[in-house]
Amino acid sequence: MNRHEDAAEAARMVALAMARRKAPARSGDYARLVQRFDTEPDFAQVVRKVAQGFDLTVLEVHPMTGLVLGTTPETDFGVSVSDLVPQTADRPLYLLAQLTIAAMVFPRPEDLDDDEHVGRISVKQVDEEVRVLASTIERRLAQSDGDDDPPSDQPELEGLWRAYLRRNATGKTQTDRAPRASTRALVKKAFAHLESHGFLRKVSDEDAGTYVTNVKYRLQIRDQAARDMLEELAALGVAALPTDGAPDHDQPSPGDPPSPTENTPVTDLFS
Repeated sequence: MNRHEDAAEAARMVALAMARRKAPARSGDYARLVQRFDTEPDFAQVVRKVAQGFDLTVLEVHPMTGLVLGTTPETDFGVSVSDLVPQTADRPLYLLAQLTIAAMVFPRPEDLDDDEHVGRISVKQVDEEVRVLASTIERRLAQSDGDDDPPSDQPELEGLWRAYLRRNATGKTQTDRAPRASTRALVKKAFAHLESHGFLRKVSDEDAGTYVTNVKYRLQIRDQAARDMLEELAALGVAALPTDGAPDHDQPSPGDPPSPTENTPVTDLFS
């Protein structure tokens, strides 16, 4: 192929990576392009340059997921919490749900490098875990003599755990659905977002929805989001998970953590 054909093929590969639910196993054309990327360094470089033109980065090329792209701060393809959650008061809680999902399905660092690792998690588990953490943090503050109120000039910086505990977990509406403001509904929204972009797969309706992870979610968390997520969890007072996968609710937590901003990025949305 000449360089113009290579450029067209590289653009095609980036387009397939950005399309939802495209995978080499379901597309002979995509599988062929993955093979070219793996065996032709010059073609791989063209693909990287095409992605760079969209302010994207190539995180990895995997035989199951194909080309895995990440965003840069300049790209128009990133998605922020404000894009996904119109209600300002809901955004920090939604982000907390996203961070907790990632921490619970990848409890050990080695899980991020294990192609065989499949995390299984439910809406109910995540909601209950955040509530336990929130209650633990609030109890510590109640036992301390420090001033745990938000600054008088920044009343919006109330403790994130208080905001979570103040919401009903479920509740019912006249249509027998959980109200949109409930924490369970926010967690469900986080799961639905990840599922719609190929990161998770729903396997049952048990516990308000049970999901398993796909390879693509692991690659995104490992290669781009893991460090940022851990920093966000620390800022929110959420304890890191120890190697046995059980949450450590007795670790020391920081003081009143800041609420995440509405522009905090969530995991990238390519499938």
